[in-house]
Amino acid sequence: GTVELSSTPGIGTTITIKLPLTLAILPSLLAVIRGDVFAIPVESVVEIVSVPRTDISRVHGLDTATVRGRVISVLQLDQLFEWNQPGRESAAVQDADDTTTLVIIGSDGQEVGLVVDELLGEDDIVIKSLAENYRNVAGVAGASILGNGRVSLILDVSAIVERASLTTPAEVTG
Repeated sequence: GTVELSSTPGIGTTITIKLPLTLAILPSLLAVIRGDVFAIPVESVVEIVSVPRTDISRVHGLDTATVRGRVISVLQLDQLFEWNQPGRESAAVQDADDTTTLVIIGSDGQEVGLVVDELLGEDDIVIKSLAENYRNVAGVAGASILGNGRVSLILDVSAIVERASLTTPAEVTG
């Protein structure tokens, strides 16, 4: 958008704020993952659970957890994205005796448990397209500037679930 100032000495100042029509506001769950804030659209959040780290097991080389009788694939974002900052470890990975917070996200009947380090709460965020300034990134729907000035990437849940299903078995038995 743009901000216009018009001032006349002795009369006053007029401030005009123009927002583009393509501006969209998205209710999102803000979560810290590996030190960065990510926005997860609330409409895609199935539930948030805390799972003892010891209850996360490997089945066919993939992390899974049983949540309310169903087996959920456990996904860390670095399994889908390459981080440009080496050495950053998730708090969930560093402290194996603690619990792991999973945000269970779903799309088209499939669910994945996304490991998060910290939940910051729900907020309405303004979506800014990455394609206008950068390029499309599979798994990222856009970005937003938070109230504290930090940039938050908005996760594209359907693309994440789809990409995760390419690396996970469709159904895990046992």
